[in-house]
Amino acid sequence: MVNNEDILAKYKINQRSYNALEGMTCSLLSTLLSSQSLHIHSISSRTKSIESLHGKINRIGKNYNSIEDITDIVGIRITTYFSDELDKVSELIASEFKVDGEHSIDKRKFLAPDRFGYMSLHLVVSYKDDRIKLPEYSSFAGIKFEIQIRSILQHAWAEIEHDIGYKSAIEVPDSLKRKFSRLSGLLELADEEFVSTKNSISNYLHDLPERLSERPKDVTLDINSLKIFITTTPNIIQIEKEMATFFKCPLTSTDDLILSQSLKFLSLMGIKTIEDLKNKYNEISKYIIPFLESWLMRDNASSDFLEVSQGISLLYLTYINLAMKQDLSLAINVLGSAPFTDIEQLYSDVGSVWNIIASSKSP
Repeated sequence: MVNNEDILAKYKINQRSYNALEGMTCSLLSTLLSSQSLHIHSISSRTKSIESLHGKINRIGKNYNSIEDITDIVGIRITTYFSDELDKVSELIASEFKVDGEHSIDKRKFLAPDRFGYMSLHLVVSYKDDRIKLPEYSSFAGIKFEIQIRSILQHAWAEIEHDIGYKSAIEVPDSLKRKFSRLSGLLELADEEFVSTKNSISNYLHDLPERLSERPKDVTLDINSLKIFITTTPNIIQIEKEMATFFKCPLTSTDDLILSQSLKFLSLMGIKTIEDLKNKYNEISKYIIPFLESWLMRDNASSDFLEVSQGISLLYLTYINLAMKQDLSLAINVLGSAPFTDIEQLYSDVGSVWNIIASSKSP
């Protein structure tokens, strides 16, 4: 059996490799996760200090034959947003690293049914031979390290337990066990509900195009329904392409910040559903290009724009609708929801341009 001083001496020899492994593995994991569109919360890591390793190997009941028996000198933690992503991350790691199944632990399978606790995956891994053949990874041959995977709520629970100072249920006073159990249940339920909510949103977005087409009166305007309506309705696409030629700049993808402001305008004008908006476009769309042309001629603004985004027609639909209604209080309420400086002057300018358009359309 190797004595503990030999283990510490071997650690000192390999310390630079451990530190390099930590940094390069975090970078590799970040790239791999991004390539699979796995958007995780964070990747954190640490390499044990010699003091920490000394404490570990001298702990009562711990016997190590060699430094290779210590598989957590380098530890990496991947924190996901949702608990259903743990297995996806685990599968990715299994495809890219050699997993030591004997020493890896899925703590979700061994946790008592009345505790949320430390429900993380602990994978003991090493680099596969094909990657070890690369010069930058060659010094990591034979080094095992630990990758923990857990959700952000599981992480929160583990951190709180650590901060409180209780590492297991047996350490908790009887008077507090019920509180711990209730808290763990709340967090587990929250974890499940976040997953359910995410799946509901995904299903909503998947069904949205069909609902917009078949049941527009049942689709409430929100950022997603508005974006799909604007970017898939042929006459709006055509209008906005023509608008971009007047602005003399490219038409770019939708901007959520601008669409959010447009939603406020529409809501304040009583336009609440896709059908409401469709009807308003049917009423007003023929005026949008003439209005825009007169508006730009009025202040010679066409050269001031580097780009405009899809959804630009919503602003001019708002202007025209307010001008047609001739309601100053409504206009102040609607336009006042945006960071315009002089609302009354803006409304006056809108009215002046509208009068030109209306008079030209009169018989």
